[in-house]
Amino acid sequence: MGAQKLPAAPVADLCDANASLILTGELRILEPVFQAHGQCISFSGRVVTMRVLEHNVGESELLETPGERRVLVLDGRGSKRCAIMGGNLAEQACRNGWAGAVVNGCVRDVDDINTFAMGVRALASHPRHPGIDGVPEMHVDVEFAGAVIRDGEWLYADTDGIIVCSKEIYGFPEGARPKTRTHARGIVLSGDAHRRLEAWKVIHRRTELTSTLMFVMTGIMIVSLWIAVFIFRPEWLDLGIIAVCMLASVVGIFLLLKTEQVEQKRKRLGAKCQVVSDEV
Repeated sequence: MGAQKLPAAPVADLCDANASLILTGELRILEPVFQAHGQCISFSGRVVTMRVLEHNVGESELLETPGERRVLVLDGRGSKRCAIMGGNLAEQACRNGWAGAVVNGCVRDVDDINTFAMGVRALASHPRHPGIDGVPEMHVDVEFAGAVIRDGEWLYADTDGIIVCSKEIYGFPEGARPKTRTHARGIVLSGDAHRRLEAWKVIHRRTELTSTLMFVMTGIMIVSLWIAVFIFRPEWLDLGIIAVCMLASVVGIFLLLKTEQVEQKRKRLGAKCQVVSDEV
């Protein structure tokens, strides 16, 4: 089912409606390692990336520009030895219209940040002030929490988690959420994922049947050879049995090749069936 533009869709719905983008890597889910601050529990916008290391040089200048509901992705390289964003910078971002910030590092002045109408995600809080010397890297690709984030991409955050996508995405139209089904292992599948699983089951059953026939034909060939050698002695009968065995061999080889082809199709479909909904 196609996705339709809907504002402020929950992150879980965005993942469900755009599951194919997860397979292609266009939609990436950040690991759940962040603490939530600020008054906005959910926020989204275009990404502006910046990388620093235990300093905040350049942050004030960036946040003084019109935010236009963008999201600052501040890569502090995971350092927890000081904060790289505090109440003053958060207030500046809120005043200039930034939607939020995702910080791969620590923040401070948490009580102040929690009074601002924006969203902030950070690894932890830390009381120490950052350094004042350093060179920031602007608009670069950053990687943390198990995902690559590029400048200009779209970021979505709420209480379920944080995702980034190469393009703006939307949830399902209201009332159009696909029905979900649960297979034998308890994994909830929705829409196309369920149909792919059913197709995989059909191919798997065919593969088992083909393998069984191959073993049966191989057994017949072995028994026929035994009979030809040890029981039947007439020359023409021996020749006839050998001909039958040869035919059985050809059939067995044919079935073996078909089994390999079906197995390859099963593997390809099986990989696609990994798209599952975490709906509960």
